[in-house]
Amino acid sequence: MRKNTFIQTAMLIAGLGALPLVAQQDPMYTHFTFNKVLYNPAYAGASGQFCLNAITHQQWLGYDDESPFIKTQSGLPVSDNIARNIAPKTTGAGFTAPLRMKLKGNTIDIGGVYAGFISDQIAYENNTYMKFGLAGAYNLSSGANVRLGVDFTSLTKELDGQGLRYHDPGDPLIPTGTSADSRVTMGLGAYYSDPNIMGGAWGSLSMTHLMPQTFAYGPSGAIQITTARHLYLAGGVRMNNFMGNPSLSLDPAFKIRTVMGKGGLVKPELDLQGIANWNDLFAGGLNLRSYGTGLDALSVILGYYPPLLGNAAGQQKLRVGYSYDITMSNLVRNSFGTHEVQVNYCFMISLPERPEIIYRHPRWMEHSPEID
Repeated sequence: MRKNTFIQTAMLIAGLGALPLVAQQDPMYTHFTFNKVLYNPAYAGASGQFCLNAITHQQWLGYDDESPFIKTQSGLPVSDNIARNIAPKTTGAGFTAPLRMKLKGNTIDIGGVYAGFISDQIAYENNTYMKFGLAGAYNLSSGANVRLGVDFTSLTKELDGQGLRYHDPGDPLIPTGTSADSRVTMGLGAYYSDPNIMGGAWGSLSMTHLMPQTFAYGPSGAIQITTARHLYLAGGVRMNNFMGNPSLSLDPAFKIRTVMGKGGLVKPELDLQGIANWNDLFAGGLNLRSYGTGLDALSVILGYYPPLLGNAAGQQKLRVGYSYDITMSNLVRNSFGTHEVQVNYCFMISLPERPEIIYRHPRWMEHSPEID
């Protein structure tokens, strides 16, 4: 789904002038069920734990400037020997914390906060996201939970003009060095979870870049890239006692991502995923991704939950995941596939109970009956 942005950035050529480029820009993740907060701020605090997560996504390994596909798309001469890995590379990390309050002796969930960092490199453009979000929660009498969230992202786009390949050397509109621009964007989200549906169900609806921002590169901002609103719809359930085996569970999930541009919605990207868990210790599954009406990738997903001290079923402290995407589009001619590694660590912080302090004074004769 990021092919448009990828080609636009990698093959930026002279003569574009002030043409604004709008396409699919947000990073993609195969482990989208374990990184919900990176695309939906309403998920902050939903686990009821303090969680750290990290992910790295190396897409289309081997895709470089020597690729015949790049040359046929751009019209650049075959004799050009510039070689550089220009495939997308994403690294991200986040921290979420629940917000609670005591009401009539009961501790209730009122929401959560989170902070995140993402570095996303696409060809000669590097995007740095600094994200901060807040979510509010409402607990239904049935045990279900509804959450609404908002986040603010400081987004910096940096273009390495020295790596660009162009048809007209010396064009004054082409950046010759490193050019950067920063803007603040906003995202909104809603999240629903219900433990009473099968083994637990969830649904997510969110939008990033609610207020599109335009980033300018080059002399006098001649080259402009405008962020586009990205719409995400996702959901999943847990199926316990899978295939009649109490040691097995299945987590099917889906995610639809599309972009709202000036011409309407672009072709949607659809992920269909199923991960089987054995004794909450090992996991394995598949993810099928399509773009529009064509297949993009088939992913093999593996997961391991190290049996740390204090782990309880369904409340694992540590998860390590790996996925390998088998490219199924025409990029397969120049791609060695995509690797992704994901780590989640969750923990609880319990504050000691505040001791009850009894003050006594001779002025008042009342005293504890335990004191004679």
